[in-house]
Amino acid sequence: MNKTARLLIPLLALCVPASAITNMGQEPGRPGAVLTLREAIRLALARAPEVQLAQAEAARAGEALRETRSANLPQIVTGTGLAYNNGFPLSIEGSAPSIIQLGLSQAILSKKNKSLTREAEAESAASQAGPDSARNGLIARVALLYNELHQARLILPLLEQQQEAAGKSQQFTEALLQAGRALQLDLTMAKVASASIGQQLLVTRERAQLAEASLRELAGIPESEPIRTETPEIKGELLVLSTEVLYQRAMEIHPEIREAKANLRAREFHVEAEKAERYPEFNVIGQYAVFSRMNNYQDYFSRFTRNNYVLGLSIQLPLFNGFRTDARVAQSRQDLEAARLRLQRLESDLRLSLERSASGLRIAGGAVEVARLEVAAYEGKLKNSETLLEAGRIDPAELDNARMQLLGKRVAAVEAEKALFDRQVELLRASGSLGTLF
Repeated sequence: MNKTARLLIPLLALCVPASAITNMGQEPGRPGAVLTLREAIRLALARAPEVQLAQAEAARAGEALRETRSANLPQIVTGTGLAYNNGFPLSIEGSAPSIIQLGLSQAILSKKNKSLTREAEAESAASQAGPDSARNGLIARVALLYNELHQARLILPLLEQQQEAAGKSQQFTEALLQAGRALQLDLTMAKVASASIGQQLLVTRERAQLAEASLRELAGIPESEPIRTETPEIKGELLVLSTEVLYQRAMEIHPEIREAKANLRAREFHVEAEKAERYPEFNVIGQYAVFSRMNNYQDYFSRFTRNNYVLGLSIQLPLFNGFRTDARVAQSRQDLEAARLRLQRLESDLRLSLERSASGLRIAGGAVEVARLEVAAYEGKLKNSETLLEAGRIDPAELDNARMQLLGKRVAAVEAEKALFDRQVELLRASGSLGTLF
């Protein structure tokens, strides 16, 4: 090591005790409990407009199902009217003028109504997946923001101390340059190092500020209330399952897959409903009417009855409707094929997404293990340097360099932990399991 290089070591002369590094990122005493990840998710779900909108759509589909089912229930109407006739008593809208009239219609055999009801049931089931999908996405968003805020707060103190050390090193290098003991290049490199750390600090502060603002907006936390975070953790057997097991599980619980399957069933029933236009319909019909003598029924009919009713069976058999049914069936089959292709694409994308997320999680897990080993190794290196310094075998600059290297490895370990958590959230979101887990 040359003399100039040793004089530049103040850049590395930052001593950070291990206990201080361990406690970094904790805010000074804010009254009240720490905002846990589960609490943040609960607050966000309680006020999320996208979840409420999905629930409203599901409720609307439920009412549409009730409306469709009503076609198989008795239809009863009543009414009255006033008419004057001259000569033979004519009918109004196919019925004789009456003081009061009551009509009844009840479908007893209608394949079309049955298929339409089953279609509405499938569409209602598809709409029920909407709130689950919205919750799954919102939970992932809150979890990532929470982790972003927590990890940024852990890194900020480290970068601030690095920036302070870089500033001192730059001032020291300027003094050396004026004394003729350093090169202009040395000062340039010191400025680059200081500017680089300053940029990292700016990026981290912006990350923390944006994550906190977004978390406040989602969870409804006012600006006057500080947010204290803790290290977020996700535990469960889902993270250790094989990709194939996760895929089979996701095929049953993933909201988008469930919705696509229900939509496919709805399209199948719609085809059946359109084809049912060719089949006969059987309906029970009835009518009751109270007549008045003012319409001269007694003059034109041999027997006048004030109370009149009819009860019978209506059978309708379609013969020809200009190929309208064939055209509708063909359109419905195209919709059915499109729904089937969409489901196949979703299943394929799901498998690829799980493979990609599982691969990223394995890589992130390996990076965390490497980062922890490096921290342990550089802690040992620091202890060894302290021993060598006491023996007079190295100078203080080399000890400071070992401390700075340990600090850098701790920063890398924090980043690795953040990446691991993000990959866990990504895998659980891809499998549709976040709503179940939280």
